[in-house]
Amino acid sequence: MKSGGGKAKGGEFERKICKELSLWVSQGKHDDLFWRSAMSGGRATVRGKKGKETASGHGDITAVTPEGNLLTDFFVIECKSHKSLGFDLHLYGHGPLAEIWDKLRKECDAKKPILVLKENRRSALIGLSFVCPGLVCLAVYWSHLHLYHLEDVLSLDFTEFKKLSDGA
Repeated sequence: MKSGGGKAKGGEFERKICKELSLWVSQGKHDDLFWRSAMSGGRATVRGKKGKETASGHGDITAVTPEGNLLTDFFVIECKSHKSLGFDLHLYGHGPLAEIWDKLRKECDAKKPILVLKENRRSALIGLSFVCPGLVCLAVYWSHLHLYHLEDVLSLDFTEFKKLSDGA
């Protein structure tokens, strides 16, 4: 990617994830339940600096249909596509991944964090704050970040996934 193309890459990744999550939540019936949130979640950050609350403003993905609320009412979804996320540094609580995860956890309030991430030329991963029994957990980091292949989590029935998260 040419220099300065990171925003385009991130936006493309978010749109792809919106479609995949839509198909997952709707059991393959709809690909349009979610879309990128205003300013990719930045609207809530800007309003927060002014002391204002923003309903459903955190995270990169928001529901655009009532069916999408089945996910966004319970989770804040952040998407990151980076050249390198510093997985090794996260083991020690440092680096880009640690910063992203800590910031996301602070934004969640009563909701649970979902971090969808991708390094260049690698498959997408999903970070959760709870365990998904039956799936291979690629890594568990010090701050309750459980990493899975995104395709593995999306192979779960959404209702079952929701039950897993309720027990966390």
